[in-house]
Amino acid sequence: MAWVTPTLSALIDRARAAFRAELPGSDAWIWPNNIVPSAKALAGAVFELFGRLDWRMRQMFASTAEGAYIERHAYELGLARRPAAPASGTILITATTAYALDGTALFRSVAGQDYRAAAAASIAGPGTLEVAVVAVTDGLAANAVAGTPLSVVSGVTGSGTVEVAADGIIGGADLEDYEDLRDRVLFRKRNPPHGGAPADYVGWCKEVSGVTRVFVERLWSGPGTVRVFVLMDDLYANGIPPAGEVARTRDHLETVIPSSAGLTLAAPVENPVDVTISGLSPDSTAVREAIRAGLEEMLLERAIVSGSDSTHPSMPWLASPFTLSRSWVGQAVSDASDEARHVLVAPAADIPFAAGTLPVLGVLTFV
Repeated sequence: MAWVTPTLSALIDRARAAFRAELPGSDAWIWPNNIVPSAKALAGAVFELFGRLDWRMRQMFASTAEGAYIERHAYELGLARRPAAPASGTILITATTAYALDGTALFRSVAGQDYRAAAAASIAGPGTLEVAVVAVTDGLAANAVAGTPLSVVSGVTGSGTVEVAADGIIGGADLEDYEDLRDRVLFRKRNPPHGGAPADYVGWCKEVSGVTRVFVERLWSGPGTVRVFVLMDDLYANGIPPAGEVARTRDHLETVIPSSAGLTLAAPVENPVDVTISGLSPDSTAVREAIRAGLEEMLLERAIVSGSDSTHPSMPWLASPFTLSRSWVGQAVSDASDEARHVLVAPAADIPFAAGTLPVLGVLTFV
């Protein structure tokens, strides 16, 4: 039988009953007398002790441990909380005059993120100039995609436009939260290292800040080869990371994978799924947005990167042949808040996906 911590009221009643039994002629239920407060004081102390024991019990298990204690579970497995890190990358300056910046030059995005030049640079006249920068503060908020406009704050002479270069500004990360760390600890406990098993690649990739999902395709190009797809859902549209993020992840994998592994690391190719709905009732902006959110959530939960690997229910991270069921789309629409009825026009049938592709929501049309 499972232990249930008594409530404070139950402990007070127990203490009163004990006084009545051990002090003949007394009654801890009759007021006023000094037994009533004594019973409450004793019950309160015991209740606090029970609470402490219950809290200590929770810290024994990775599934319920809190704060520093889940970090301790991670430490015993050789894992560590992913630290915060500043974003870095390259900016592109299109100068209309001679242009120079010193080593303290500061640039700012519309979102208020500041980036400092890594070194001084200059150009004698109109032209383009690429400059390495690093975010002033740690955090994923400083990551920026190619083309993001920047303004000059200080340390620059000359005129021109500034934007984030093609590879983006990447690598910024917040301090890993405890729930993400717990997920990694539990994954490691349930999937002990096996020298390059599919689960090992999932765990290794998730040691890189920003990586949220990983799919592994074994023997994709013959014996000894493995293809790994990484997704960063919290940072990029549809989770598809740019080349720089893939390279950053590979740099980490090179330090942990078996030397004999023929590794190919890639971002999946997004494959849009267009959805057409008619007869929506009620047809309102709120219901339409709820449907869009429901479809995106369905794809996030059900869709995988399609591949040539086999399917194993115990290994949902394998990149195996994937077909999107039309029924999942209809269910997601029906589950939207306040939706009463609809007719699903497209897709008209289940959709198979080519290897290396990931289903994402395409054009959502209401007719």
